[in-house]
Amino acid sequence: MGNELKYPINSHELAAALGLQATGDEREIIRVLPLAQASKGSLCFAKLPSVAIPKDAVVISPKALEGANATILISERARLDFARALLWIDQNVGFNEPNEPADIHETVRLGVACAIGKGVRIGAHTIVGNNVTIGPGVCIGERCVIKSGAVIGEAGFGFERDESGLPIRLVHLGGVVIGNDVEIGSVTTVCRGTLGNTILEDYVKVDDHVHVAHNVILRRASMIIACAELSGGVEVGERAWVGPNASVIQQRKLGPDSLVGIAANVLKDVEGGAVVVGNPAKALAKEKMG
Repeated sequence: MGNELKYPINSHELAAALGLQATGDEREIIRVLPLAQASKGSLCFAKLPSVAIPKDAVVISPKALEGANATILISERARLDFARALLWIDQNVGFNEPNEPADIHETVRLGVACAIGKGVRIGAHTIVGNNVTIGPGVCIGERCVIKSGAVIGEAGFGFERDESGLPIRLVHLGGVVIGNDVEIGSVTTVCRGTLGNTILEDYVKVDDHVHVAHNVILRRASMIIACAELSGGVEVGERAWVGPNASVIQQRKLGPDSLVGIAANVLKDVEGGAVVVGNPAKALAKEKMG
């Protein structure tokens, strides 16, 4: 959503601002993208020096790689310096945020005291309750229900500690994309992505008091029940069910038709069709739901 810089900057200028050594040709930086999507003009980072480096990109990486057709900004703590780079760009250059008015279909039922950001799109026959906050660029489909007090599209909780242990905020540039026939409960938060989007596919149902962190993907018809917490980058498979007060650690995958029991703490991936319970969550049975 806001990955594009307001104007290009030079890779070696950025390296100088961060106090990093630059190797390779000087290149223009025009956008920020995840490593897997990076292309010419993109800034990204790699935690490990062994990963494949995108051609013509600018990469903050632990070491220069011979033969890599990219510009490397050498950093022993690549994620920290990437966070610093985003802050420097945000403060000195800026990112292109949506500037157009919200596009709200005439059939939408909008409650009182709602805060709707620029560039928001809300589809036909969607119901938005009272005191709902929807951040810039959020896309909501048709026939959705957003209950009162929900917050959608604010920045997630992303930090990297510096050398003295102080947390440095990772600027969130992604958005939130919500499909059709989705329900989001009262006082539920759905955070915008860091670089990509947080995604809720069609027919997803999210209960009250749920936290959906940055870059979470909820696949079609999955259900997240009251007070559950999904950490950053979690992917919930189609028709999966996450029980009340359950917690899923970051980057875990829950397979299709899986079931996470009440108050379970999920530390590992869950296979499709599995039922897991407890702390830490362990498989109880393997069966198809419904």
